[in-house]
Amino acid sequence: MQTVADDYLTVAEAAALLRVSPSTVRRWIRNGAVPTDRIGPRRVALKRGDLAALVSSVRPGSRSDDEPPVAPLGSPAIRRLTPEERERGLAAMEEAQRIAEQIHARRGGVPFPPAWETIAEMRDERTRQLMDALGS
Repeated sequence: MQTVADDYLTVAEAAALLRVSPSTVRRWIRNGAVPTDRIGPRRVALKRGDLAALVSSVRPGSRSDDEPPVAPLGSPAIRRLTPEERERGLAAMEEAQRIAEQIHARRGGVPFPPAWETIAEMRDERTRQLMDALGS
């Protein structure tokens, strides 16, 4: 007879079973790659069957043709864009390119300085302001 304890695993037990770190299992839980059930106010448990769904072959042709490809662990399932979504994305990229060209033309072809230079200037200015405030 199978008990509830046989159906569920702790994070540590799941990690040991899959030979990964408990932090890896927690990351999978946080990213939604494996569902959990709450046991009491602070503990979570994982169903053995849900863990079995994480295991898949990596060799080409080793899965059946009707089985969908599996997304990498910890990443959301990826689907193809619809034609409408693709068109909207392309239109947004064209608009961004047009705006970038307008800004470039307004600046007379002078590119923006590298971000690290701007950040360093802002940091130096803030340091001067703080030193002035302390010196007053």
